[in-house]
Amino acid sequence: MLTDLVQTIETLQQRIVAHAAELRRNEIRTRAVLIDPMLAALGWPVTDPSVVVVEYEAGGGRADYALLRRADDRPALVIEAKKYDEPLDAHRMQLLTYALGQGIPYGCLTDGNRWQVYDIFAAVRGGEPQPLDQRCRLDVTVAGDPPVRSALAFLGIWRPNLQTDGRFVDASDPFLASDLTHSPLEPADLRAAPVSPTLPSPSSPRAAGWTSLMDNFEVTNRPPPSEVRFPGRSAVAVRSWRGMFVEIALWLHEQGLLTRQNCQIPRGQGNRVIFSTNGMHPNGEPFRNPVQIESVGLVLEGNMSGKACVRLAKDLLARFGQDPAQVHLRLPG
Repeated sequence: MLTDLVQTIETLQQRIVAHAAELRRNEIRTRAVLIDPMLAALGWPVTDPSVVVVEYEAGGGRADYALLRRADDRPALVIEAKKYDEPLDAHRMQLLTYALGQGIPYGCLTDGNRWQVYDIFAAVRGGEPQPLDQRCRLDVTVAGDPPVRSALAFLGIWRPNLQTDGRFVDASDPFLASDLTHSPLEPADLRAAPVSPTLPSPSSPRAAGWTSLMDNFEVTNRPPPSEVRFPGRSAVAVRSWRGMFVEIALWLHEQGLLTRQNCQIPRGQGNRVIFSTNGMHPNGEPFRNPVQIESVGLVLEGNMSGKACVRLAKDLLARFGQDPAQVHLRLPG
C-alpha cells in the first residue's frame, strides 16, 4: 500500500510542475487532477457514495467531500477543496462551521498540494478549546515534501485507519486492518529519496508523439488532432476539434458517466447547456449548430471554436471525475 501511495504522490508532484497554470484557474480541474487521485490512493473512491459523499450538506453550506465511518455512515472527516495555490488560511472558519454544525471530528483544507487536517474538538487543560491553528494534526505539502515522508503522514487519514472508529491515527502507529493483505512496512519502504521526474517509456502515448490534453499547446490557427486516445483504449481517428469533443463525450458515456439524465451541463451564462436530448436550451432557444450523437441519444451544441472545444473538454472530464491529463491527442507537427 505504501509503495502505491508513494507512486501516486510522485505522479502528483509531476502534474503540479507540468500543469500549475491550468490548475490555478479552476477548482474542478484541481479536484480531478490532484485531489481525487490522492483520496483514491488512500482508499477513498469519490465515485462510491457509500464511502465518500460529494457536496455534503453541513453547517448551512456544502462541504466538498465527507469521508464516512463504517459503523454508522456518519462523516469522520469533511474536506473543503480549493483550486491549486489558493491560500487556505482564509477558509478555516468555513471548515470549522461545516464540522461543528454536524459534530464531525476532523476537517481538512486542501488545494491539492497542501493538505491540512484539524482535530475540530481538541481541547487543552480545563476543557477550553484550542485555537484552530493549534489543532492541526496533518500539514503536508505534496510538491515540497519527500514522497515517503508525505506518504507516512497521509496514513493518518488512510481509510482503514479513519473509517474503523473515526479516529485519526498518527503515522508512527499505523493501523493495519486484519482483512487487508498488505505486507508489513519494510525498512526499505521508509527511506526518503529525492524526487526525480519519471521519463515516459518508449511505449507510452507521450513518447510516441502524443500530447496530453492538459499540456500547453496552441489551438488557434493550427490543424486539429488526427486521433484521440483514452486510458485502456485504442486511438480513435478524428477530423476536427469538435470531433475530438464528441469522442470524449462518447467515452464518458461508455464509462456510465454522461447520460441522458445528467446531460444538461451549463455552458456560460444565459441558461445555456452543452448537451440536450432535443437540441434546445432550457430557455427554449434552439441550438445554433446542433450535432446529433445518435448512439447516445444526445445533441451537442456544436457552435464552438477549437479553443472552446479544448477548454470545455477539460471541464467536462473534470466534472465527471476524470483526469484530463490521461486523454492524449495526436497533433500535427
